[in-house]
Amino acid sequence: MEDNVVSVANFRLLLNGSELTDELMSAIEGISLEDEINLPAMFTIKFNIVDFLNGTWRGIDLDTFKPGDTVKVFLGIDSTVEMMTGEITSLDLTFANPSFMEIRGYDRLHRLRFGSKRRSFKDIKDSDIASSIASEIGLSSQVDDTATVHPYIFQNNQSNYEFLLERAKRIGYEMLVDDKTFIFRKSQEDKAPELTLEYDMDLESFSAQLRTLTEGSEVEVRGWDVKNKNEITSIASSGSETTTMDGKESGYKLSEDAFGESSVAVLDEAVIDSTDADTLAKARYNTMLKEFITGEGKCGGNPDIRAGKTIEIMGIGERFSGTYYVISTVHSIDDEGYATTFKVRKTGI
Repeated sequence: MEDNVVSVANFRLLLNGSELTDELMSAIEGISLEDEINLPAMFTIKFNIVDFLNGTWRGIDLDTFKPGDTVKVFLGIDSTVEMMTGEITSLDLTFANPSFMEIRGYDRLHRLRFGSKRRSFKDIKDSDIASSIASEIGLSSQVDDTATVHPYIFQNNQSNYEFLLERAKRIGYEMLVDDKTFIFRKSQEDKAPELTLEYDMDLESFSAQLRTLTEGSEVEVRGWDVKNKNEITSIASSGSETTTMDGKESGYKLSEDAFGESSVAVLDEAVIDSTDADTLAKARYNTMLKEFITGEGKCGGNPDIRAGKTIEIMGIGERFSGTYYVISTVHSIDDEGYATTFKVRKTGI
């Protein structure tokens, strides 16, 4: 008779590049990791601070763990996968029964949040600004070329994070960090799914919300060409979808079929030329489309489910099954095992 194979939730941590001692590992009662598009990924480690053997406290001397320490997190079932590299930013201590400390930290995207700046950039692309700011905080960069050269951009008393997020959303980009690399890229909804989850097999539960779109099935951008003294206009409408994510119709098409055409959303923007106006119109059009279908799922621990990936969800009917874009995840290991919850969105059905 064959022995039953039992899979075990597993994790591994490196603190400042070194393995934790057996004593410190045995004091860890739980670990979680959260990531979300355009936000710093966060880890939380629940640590038992009671050293019963020596009748004292453990790990709270600001030597064992301290702000600024680097933590590399690995999670998995049986074997582990590297999930993130972060920096400790807070230690939350609770003296009670039980007594514990929650060690929290973020990936290096959080470094963009420190301070605020007032400065200007001249004759430069958004992608070049992203690379320059990444270098300022000690990160290398991986950027998608944004093409348009802006004669003047002003960072008006904003943190680098606020400023770059504003620039990214304007053109439909997203930003994240992988260890010491800052990534500034086009949204990835149009990519092929990287894994498949099927309800009642891989997927414990899934909920989906379909919402008709009310902000306008067309987006018009209007600007003024200062040099040539003429108006610049661009309209994004049906056909401007980056992707319908294998759906038969986009969220705009379904909404129009149900309630008729809606009014045009008009944006008055500082644009450089017609190409810049086209980029802005399509970015806003697709940003609104992303609100069409949202969902939440839960499954056994799966380190392959990460924010910024496309996945295929099956077993939930012909129309709702298909490709979804993961916008956030929570991976947690505690005394009940390893679980993953996630949020997704979809632009067509």
